[in-house]
Parts: sequence; structure tokens; C-alpha cells
Amino acid sequence: MVIAILAVATAAVVYFWALLQQKPPSVKVYFYKGDKLFAVERTLNAGEAPLQRAIGELLAGPSPDEKLEGITTQLPAGTRVLRLRVKDQVAIIDFNRKLEAYGGGSARLEGMIAQIVYTATEIPGIEKVWIWMEGEKELVLGGEGLVLDKPLSRRDVSF
Repeated sequence: MVIAILAVATAAVVYFWALLQQKPPSVKVYFYKGDKLFAVERTLNAGEAPLQRAIGELLAGPSPDEKLEGITTQLPAGTRVLRLRVKDQVAIIDFNRKLEAYGGGSARLEGMIAQIVYTATEIPGIEKVWIWMEGEKELVLGGEGLVLDKPLSRRDVSF
């Protein structure tokens, strides 16, 4: 009898320990630490769409604690998503014109695009990202003339 009670108690402890070790669902969001892309995790709430959460967190930027750790973003303040959808493993993300106000050279522009592409393609089932701006699907960004006229994969960004 005592052995049976100990066995049940041990099984219960093992079960609850396993539950405690499970992480809640999360999404990865890519920022910068120094000159390297750096992934942070954000908890996904029940019923929340992973892509929408990830891009929302990307636009919100690093948390105050992350900023203290030197984590930054290349995306300009005020950037918003006007429309977000997925078609044939391609996330189509339509931004407002604030995306153009990145205020830097080609490295910052490429970094900004890398953040968007890496964050979106972290979501299972998304292989590429097509960046639109206010409904335009063929963009030339910045004085550098970066042409965005097709969906981009991680291989297409230089980070």
C-alpha cells in the first residue's frame, strides 16, 4: 500500500514538473544588438495570430529592459501595418509611408528589411515576405534605390 502511494505521488510530481518546464507558445522578433540581428521572444496569447503578434511586437520595438541591454531597432518610429495577409507561403505586409523615414544609409535600410523578413519567416509556413507600402507592391526605397518588387526570403537579405 505504501509503495503504491509513493508511486502515485512520484508520478504526480514528475507530471507537474514536466508541466512547469513547458514554455508557453511564443514568437521570435528580430532586433539588433550591435551590428548583428538578435532574436527575442514574445509570449503568444491564446488564440492570437502568430504573424500579427510578431509584426506588432517588431513595430513596438525593444522593451525598456532590452534597450538597457543594447538591443535596438532599425525601423522608424510611427511605422504601422495597414494590411497583413498570407498567400502561398508569402506574407504580404503593407506598411504606411513612415517606413521610408528610416533616416540612414544603405546599412540601416538593409537592416530594417532584414528585421522584417527574419521576423515574418520565423513563423511556420511563411517562406517569403513581400513588403508593400500603402498598397504599392513595387517600391524603390531610399537614396540607395533598394528595389522591392518581389517577395524576399532570408537568402535575399544580407544579414
